[in-house]
Amino acid sequence: MSDPESDDRAMPDDPVAPASTDAGGASPRSAESDPPAFWSTPRAWLLLVAAGLLAWIYQPLFFPATHQDLAIQSEEFFFEANEAAGAPVLLLAAWLLYRRSHYLDVFRAGGALLPGAGILVASVALYAWGHYTGAPDLQLMSVIPLLFGVVVALGGTAAARAFWVPIVFLGFALPIPPVLLSAAIFPIQLMTAEYAGTILNLIGVKSLVSGDLIFRPENRFIVIETCSGVRTVVTLTMLTVLLIDLFERRGRHAVILLLLVPFVAFATNGFRVVSLVLNPHSSVASIHNLQGIMMLLVGLTGIYLLDLGLERVLGSAEPGADAGAYGRIAGTDRTRERDGLLAPGLVVASLVVILVIPRAIVPYVPASGLAEMPKALIERAFADAPGREIPPDFDFRGSIRYLAHHDRAMRFEGGRVNVFLGVANEMLRTHTILSPRLAWPQSGFFALEDEQVDLDDDARGVRRVLLERSGSRELSYSWYLRAGSVAGEWLRQALALDRSPFERDDHILAVRISVPLVRGETDEEGAEERIRRAWRRLAPELEGYAPLRGARKR
Repeated sequence: MSDPESDDRAMPDDPVAPASTDAGGASPRSAESDPPAFWSTPRAWLLLVAAGLLAWIYQPLFFPATHQDLAIQSEEFFFEANEAAGAPVLLLAAWLLYRRSHYLDVFRAGGALLPGAGILVASVALYAWGHYTGAPDLQLMSVIPLLFGVVVALGGTAAARAFWVPIVFLGFALPIPPVLLSAAIFPIQLMTAEYAGTILNLIGVKSLVSGDLIFRPENRFIVIETCSGVRTVVTLTMLTVLLIDLFERRGRHAVILLLLVPFVAFATNGFRVVSLVLNPHSSVASIHNLQGIMMLLVGLTGIYLLDLGLERVLGSAEPGADAGAYGRIAGTDRTRERDGLLAPGLVVASLVVILVIPRAIVPYVPASGLAEMPKALIERAFADAPGREIPPDFDFRGSIRYLAHHDRAMRFEGGRVNVFLGVANEMLRTHTILSPRLAWPQSGFFALEDEQVDLDDDARGVRRVLLERSGSRELSYSWYLRAGSVAGEWLRQALALDRSPFERDDHILAVRISVPLVRGETDEEGAEERIRRAWRRLAPELEGYAPLRGARKR
């Protein structure tokens, strides 16, 4: 005899009990009462329209216009420090999204409409500002808050936690901020050259490192920006994120692995430079790129081995079932799933506004051009000093770009003086003139002394560097006029302020005055005095030089 309260037979209202049928074998629940399939609901059609608009708007920002440009951009993405390629990043982000497809049920819990609307408004504003200032990178960046706004509006914070990795991963499609890149890349070039020279000497290959040059009896090799390893750090970080996601690493394991990436990249890039120095065919582009890809794979292998080591040391294991618990899922709320049209309607409306922006907003036209070129100004200021132009070394200059510049060697007051004047093009989004490289006249020099001094009230914080190469020395004074701090200039460029009515009054000027010291000369005080007199001759000519639109309005 069984207890009716503990009877485990299915009761009529048991959700798992088999449905009873009438005499004709038909279910008493009418087919018309079943909720329609999701893809036949208005909500689904709104989401399909949103997906189409999203692809239409952002496709030109992720993919170049031609297949040739796509191939070149994708190749340079792995080596060029200031290059960005949206196509490969988009494909990898799509893979990360696919790996989270089993979290789609979080959207059944309902979204956070007001926070999602706020994020969507911010993304529309960012896209509009990017169009107004002619900054396609800001327009591309707007896709990140846009996607966050979509997932928050449709699925709340649970959806944002489930899908934040593929969304943030799209940031790898953006170029490295050039002001920050320029501040770091030249010192890294010098360290890479020193490191590669040490490896060469350890393996018995005689070499001498001088600045960014590696001298061998047979030839010499310059460590240019593509050999610095900066791009390798970014690419290897991107691949490490994929590895962390694939192996489902969490917490400190993932953080430590990401922190180790720059060291692994630097170590492997040094061996890449060694392979380029020793390979007589390294000048062939395909071989050069192949060596880079091989060392990138070596770096990824190193990251994998470190991952295994961290797994043993930290006792990392596969995450438990609760690791994917991103929130309560209201799976029985069919009415919300079927009739919740406000959130997808808001997403479609935001995308329609973005689509209209290029037709409704006229881009700002910033000032351009110079009334006088640097060459004419220097020749006028030093009319009594015969001299010649020093041709630029573009391999050494790298990604630095000027609106105009001139480098001149002169006989000034009984001695040699070199004067360099460069005018910045603040409208550029991927380049800058702000770099510690300014103190160096050309490749191959290394610093014996490096300090900050003041020339006068208009030239404070001047970098004084005593340089040497192959026994010859040069005393260099260099500084930037009208430039703010690294953080301030990064912020101005990031916000595209110089492509808007908030543009600065005058162009930034790069100034370097140096004196080559003849072999055996020790009179640095005389050289410094000659530099000061040259600056006193040049300074009055720079007052009001190279104004921007703001200055012309005053």
